[in-house]
Amino acid sequence: MRSQRPRAATGGRLIRAVGMLTAAAAFSGCSSLGFSGAADSGPPRLSPNPQPEIAASMLDGRPAPAMRLNACELLDLTPARVIALTGADMPDVEPTGSGDLGLLCTYGGPGSPERYEAEREEAEREKAEREEAEREEAEREEAERVEAASGDTEAGATGTTATSTTTAATPTTADTDPDPDYVPDSVAVGVVKPLGGSRAALAGQSALLGARYACSGIRGEGASSVEGAAAGAPGAPAPVRPDLGSPYIDCVAAPTGGGVEVHTILVADSDLWHLTLIRPGTPRSPEAEARALAGLHRIANQILD
Repeated sequence: MRSQRPRAATGGRLIRAVGMLTAAAAFSGCSSLGFSGAADSGPPRLSPNPQPEIAASMLDGRPAPAMRLNACELLDLTPARVIALTGADMPDVEPTGSGDLGLLCTYGGPGSPERYEAEREEAEREKAEREEAEREEAEREEAERVEAASGDTEAGATGTTATSTTTAATPTTADTDPDPDYVPDSVAVGVVKPLGGSRAALAGQSALLGARYACSGIRGEGASSVEGAAAGAPGAPAPVRPDLGSPYIDCVAAPTGGGVEVHTILVADSDLWHLTLIRPGTPRSPEAEARALAGLHRIANQILD
């Protein structure tokens, strides 16, 4: 992991940052408010249920206020590696941070300009390759035509006739721009140092996230060391592999607009990490959620290692 970078942080910024982290959806504009109905359409949308008193109780006193946590630096995984671990369908472009504290690190993202730009560059590259192929074909045909014309002249002088066959250019497909309405998968990672310790903070995560999320009870190695945590909620996901060598919970949600949304929140020493994977184009099912959670667990093991 890379070292933390210094930056001053005010209490208001901390509250805002923790609110973003624990909501675990502000990075991509996604959330869940029950199952989607007939009126739901488009990418997932955030339906906030702020609980500032819970967020405030989690804040660290910051004995070293000039130091901040940066999820991208601490995670230190390339986009290609994150894609390989999760199987996410998203661009292999540099992740973006969110907020002054750099607590959140987002890979891909619904409607992300990075994804659109990557697709636009690919479309331009394919167009340039087609144009180059057409130019080479035209030059070849012109050379054949000149050669055939020269042969006709020579054949006429000797009383013979030459026939020239010109190959028609292969029709090219129309240029297509990337679809700005296409919503790729996204992975987001956030990290905080909670007041009272990471285990106490983990115990309150289910209450903080609210009824829109179905969270499991505490799982993983050392689960018994987390006191006061709620039992698993109805609809919570079943355990998936790989298991984690630290206390954690798994949560699922039903994003407005459809798709799969899963969360893994884990303890890593004094830090609390929140991992999220959203697949807007994947139909929701227990199997799809289990595959997504397994991908988050593989990222979690990178953090714990």
